[in-house]
Amino acid sequence: MSESAPLDPAAMERLCRLGGKKFACEMIDLFLNYVGTKVAEARQAATAGDLSRLQKAVHPIKSSAGNVGATRLQELAKRLENEAYTGQAQMAAASLNTLEQAFADARIELTAAKEKLADPMA
Repeated sequence: MSESAPLDPAAMERLCRLGGKKFACEMIDLFLNYVGTKVAEARQAATAGDLSRLQKAVHPIKSSAGNVGATRLQELAKRLENEAYTGQAQMAAASLNTLEQAFADARIELTAAKEKLADPMA
């Protein structure tokens, strides 16, 4: 897997063009809340050894991450979903740890992006 930047700035530009800065900020909030829930569900599924439930929890993270430009998170979610689907439990466990860290990194980057968007001087 390539090491991509945590965020694709073009995604924020698209969101701003689509609905303005306020809309982009709302999308960031929705993303952080929704994906936070999905990551927690993925962790619960992995702890229970339920790869099918893990796959289902991770699947929507791919498109959600793409919408806000969290490309690294999107790539990791795709990989983890495939590992869960193909029954690679050990690989999936390691990938979940990486995905959780990528989400934490994306949270920091998106929070900073939101603060910049909310700045009337920006």
